[in-house]
Amino acid sequence: TLSHPADQVRLGAVVAILESDQPIAECFAPGLTACTIDGQCRLKARLRSAERAFLADLDRSTLADISLTAPLGAF
Repeated sequence: TLSHPADQVRLGAVVAILESDQPIAECFAPGLTACTIDGQCRLKARLRSAERAFLADLDRSTLADISLTAPLGAF
């Protein structure tokens, strides 16, 4: 992803990669969890939807959109 020009790198894609091993909540982690209401919780679907919406909103911008410009004479 970062091997592409900054104007082609979507922020949502970068965040998704950086957060891929960090679940939004314990119940999203693979394997057994300590959650006592897993399988009955109605929050999980909403959290998953919110996470998708968050990444979709970030995908509206590219790395170039948020990059700082180099000061004159910096290079």
